[in-house]
Amino acid sequence: MADIKVNVDLLRTGREWVRHKVQKGSNVYRILPPFGDVEKHNNYPFKRWVVAWLIDPKTNKRMPFASPFSAGEEACPVHEYTKALAEKIDNFKSVLASKGLSASEIKEKLAPLNKIAWEIKLQKTFAYNACDKAGKVGILEIKTNAQKDMKKRMLEYITEREMDPTSLNSDLKNDAGVWFNILREGEMKDTTYSVDFNKSGVKDAEGDIVYKLDRSALPENVVDGFHKNGYDLFSVYRQKTYAELREILMYNLSLIADEVPHALVPGFELEEAPVKAVAAVVEEEPVVAAKPKAKVAISLGDDDDDDDFVSAPVAKKAAAPAPRKADASLDDLMSLADDLLGD
Repeated sequence: MADIKVNVDLLRTGREWVRHKVQKGSNVYRILPPFGDVEKHNNYPFKRWVVAWLIDPKTNKRMPFASPFSAGEEACPVHEYTKALAEKIDNFKSVLASKGLSASEIKEKLAPLNKIAWEIKLQKTFAYNACDKAGKVGILEIKTNAQKDMKKRMLEYITEREMDPTSLNSDLKNDAGVWFNILREGEMKDTTYSVDFNKSGVKDAEGDIVYKLDRSALPENVVDGFHKNGYDLFSVYRQKTYAELREILMYNLSLIADEVPHALVPGFELEEAPVKAVAAVVEEEPVVAAKPKAKVAISLGDDDDDDDFVSAPVAKKAAAPAPRKADASLDDLMSLADDLLGD
């Protein structure tokens, strides 16, 4: 038999992307080390994404599109639109209140606009390579509140034990990673997230239950195969430029305006025919990087990743001109308020 030296893994296509989902209740995961090109991840075990869920003009399916904020750009059409829409909604509230409507009546009148603002707004998500208790490696995405807790717990582990919480090893004295428990509670807008160490109870010499951090070993195949089974977190979403995302947004507004014409704001009017279909987002096959060292020095960053879409400095690109600010006159607002009130 011939001695085959070609890496067969590189010839296989269609690798399934495993995505862990944070379910209601407890979710236990081991966060894995930074993966791939160190010049890209800079020893951060996560990648922050800013995304907007919009209708894809080609498939007419709702899907996430990465904002230019994800790449450190300073302008994003979705951010500009939702900010202008929020100002318009606030102005409507004042006008409707001046007409004697109650708070509940105003809420009912503005419900269609508030629904659009909620569905289109940008969302921040933090992507990690993670392993569940079943030994499955996948992409874990958590929200901002969970991210704040996760960083606190990681820093606590590093400070108190002088060990890397994302380590693949389980040497309890020198180098051991730790399992985390992400707790999801509530529903819809009232959903909350918190992160703590996963803990297990053991009896001490006196028979009392003592809770210890869960630092149980990862499956051997996860440790040995992480160098090829990890995911390039910079490929989780297809990056969109300002112009590309604006085109997708305008297609969505062309659909929305049929039912809620007041959703249009200055700078985002439908001055032309509906935009042409654009290419759909296609997930690229993850990039496989060299096998990481046994112990990884991770970076957690400052609190700037929790600011309102402020990204780490990158080489700046020329941004498209921002649309003019919505500044409807009082007469216009009164007229629109009359439309909302109906006959």
